[in-house]
Amino acid sequence: MKKINGNEWKDFLINELFITEIKNKKAQVPTGAYVKKQYLKDGKIPRITVTGVNNGVYGYYDNIENKNFKTYKNFISVSFLGTVFYQKKETSLDMKVHCLKPYNIELNDNVGLFLVTAIRKSLKNCNYADQISSTLLPKLSIKLPVDNKGNPDFQYMDSYIKTLEGKTKKSLKNLISITKVKPKILRQEWKKYNLIDLFDPVLASGDLQAKNLSEGDIPLISSGVGMGNGVCKFISNQSDKSELWAAKTITVDMFGRAFYQSKPFYAVSHGRINILIPKFEINQNIALFIISVLEKSFYNKYFFNEMCSQSALKKETISLPVKSDGNIDFNYMENYIKILKQNIIDNLDQMFYVI
Repeated sequence: MKKINGNEWKDFLINELFITEIKNKKAQVPTGAYVKKQYLKDGKIPRITVTGVNNGVYGYYDNIENKNFKTYKNFISVSFLGTVFYQKKETSLDMKVHCLKPYNIELNDNVGLFLVTAIRKSLKNCNYADQISSTLLPKLSIKLPVDNKGNPDFQYMDSYIKTLEGKTKKSLKNLISITKVKPKILRQEWKKYNLIDLFDPVLASGDLQAKNLSEGDIPLISSGVGMGNGVCKFISNQSDKSELWAAKTITVDMFGRAFYQSKPFYAVSHGRINILIPKFEINQNIALFIISVLEKSFYNKYFFNEMCSQSALKKETISLPVKSDGNIDFNYMENYIKILKQNIIDNLDQMFYVI
């Protein structure tokens, strides 16, 4: 097998590899469309929306006679925020989710995953401020390995992923076991609270655009960034243009993704970043516990068409453990996370010892 190196790779434009169509004299990739939720009926066809989790799927529905219920099969989905997934089965696309279907080959799992990685790398700096449209995507350049004729080497991509999967199968098995680790602490007493009784939800202000800002050491939080604590870029001080938010707060983006911010940060206002300012003393462990509860509550609830707005957050409730006197048990939350962290560290040590 060839080594992964820069000498045997080449840049390709999306429109050289994937099907495009001409609309209004412009080349664009096929894209999904909005369908009102009341028209959708539960079924077996996955529907992809703008999210970075669960392969982009937010529900399964029957095919309906509606021009906006567009389905594709065996392709790569790319949202306008740069979330990328391989879709093997017949799949429906929501608005602002695009379809990349190759011209001359049928994708399989391995080639699909390889291409997803290459496309993600090209889009790694994209966020709500840099929307990927159906007309901009064809001009995107991705780097791929080539054969001796200078064409994409799909056979190599297939073999590479197969080999990688074999090498990592044991590690993956151990990692899966780690994710199932839970502290042996039991508590049945929980109580429901209005979110606004615990936090002041506010929206970020100032039109900060990552691509126009110089690099620095202050986190800039944006929507659609599923990893890296919601940070789309580290920037220099922008206090003359936007508010610098204090540390020890929780951010919730338009898709309901929650993160704890341990340092002062800026937020992209047009990314609809909600800042939850606690009305109690908070630390990282307590925040992580609360975030896990929020994530479970918000799962598959907020999307581009039904975003997590400030008004929506003000109507949300959250269930938290309580003490015998009925007050929130912050000590329990902190100890739970501490024990969970230690269990994970112990299992990681054991995993690397075995490997």
